[in-house]
Amino acid sequence: MRDASGRLPIDEAPLKTIHVVAAAAVLGGAVLDGYVLGIVGPALSIARQEMQLSAISQGLIASSALIGVFIGGLFFGNLADRFGRRPVFGWNLAAFIVLSLLQLFVQDVWQLVAIRLALGLAIGVEYAVGSSVLAEFSRRKGRGVLLGCFSIGWQVGFTVAFIVGSFYDGDNWRMLLASSVIPALITFALRITLPETPMWLKGQGRDAEAQAIVDRHFGAEYAIPDVDPNPRHASPRELFTAETWRQTLYSGLFWFCQVGPFFGIFTFMMPVLESLGLQDATAVDMSLNAIQIAGAVVGVFMLHWMSRRGFVIWTFVIVLLTFLALGLFPQAPTWFIVALFAIYMFVAPAANNIQFVYPPEIFDTHVRATGVGFSAAFSRISAAGVTYLLPYLLQRFGFSATVIMMAAFPLLGLVLSILWAPETKGKHLR
Repeated sequence: MRDASGRLPIDEAPLKTIHVVAAAAVLGGAVLDGYVLGIVGPALSIARQEMQLSAISQGLIASSALIGVFIGGLFFGNLADRFGRRPVFGWNLAAFIVLSLLQLFVQDVWQLVAIRLALGLAIGVEYAVGSSVLAEFSRRKGRGVLLGCFSIGWQVGFTVAFIVGSFYDGDNWRMLLASSVIPALITFALRITLPETPMWLKGQGRDAEAQAIVDRHFGAEYAIPDVDPNPRHASPRELFTAETWRQTLYSGLFWFCQVGPFFGIFTFMMPVLESLGLQDATAVDMSLNAIQIAGAVVGVFMLHWMSRRGFVIWTFVIVLLTFLALGLFPQAPTWFIVALFAIYMFVAPAANNIQFVYPPEIFDTHVRATGVGFSAAFSRISAAGVTYLLPYLLQRFGFSATVIMMAAFPLLGLVLSILWAPETKGKHLR
């Protein structure tokens, strides 16, 4: 694996300070993303009386950030491939800070929708660029575990938001939404110290700059793996050539099938539990949130032990069977319903780990952020759609029919994974 000068690739280097800095800067953004998306549920439970929110209005506010992720992933991922990871990745945190604070001054539904939409644009940058940065700074051995930690960070942020909302006993929902400025400031401070990724620089033909960063942070005995020099601007059309269209579609579709039901159920967890007649829904929800974090942690180790194909296929199988059981046996004892929810709460965060592993491994450096951005954007079609419609579906059809409808997502994901899922575990990034 050594080059002509006897140097090893940087992804074979032992743990260095730069690995820790990159992980903290990226995973801090994951915590922030989860918090921004998670705090809206508790805030809406307070705001709905003051603002007289209908079920459709609540769905629109909750889904607006997800719509923003769709736009941000498509646009900013390509910018990061064109102009560099660092400028796009760093300054979107300034947007998080400003937009978080602007929520203090919201006066009507459409102002809140506009700000949440803009926050979604910033989150789209995290999905598209964050996982690319982490992949390009990571070691080959254990890369799946490290990238999977993005999901743990997201889950921690989402759960912390729920805990903050549950224990907040005031009525200032604007301050609750604006509290995301705290993780945004911390993450912004971390990102200032992170350099451009050497792989992107080499891909742009800037070999001297790239090697200087390697020498400073990894050591002179390491070099950048082979990256095809391609200084021209990356184009989204490159994702849909005769050789790449299938992997591009799969990268978006498996993510699409995972997050549709996930965001809908998690955003409106308390109404979902109440629709099942569960008493003390808040206490049950708190317990299920603890299970989510445990699932995310176990999922990281599963990624290390299992093949990528095996992981994605079997998690779709378990989610499909769980949804069918929930939908077909609505009159089952309470303990049975809670047990099924606990299974989903454990498996779904575990399964979500691969969302931040597969796309960075599937796409080459030249179009990595563009490809990951497309995948994240495509996935948000289902996330926004289900989140927008779920309050209405629960009112109109009830829980059993709604969850059977949502079983279509893991079914589609299972079929696509059997047919198209690649095996990328242990490969060197190009």
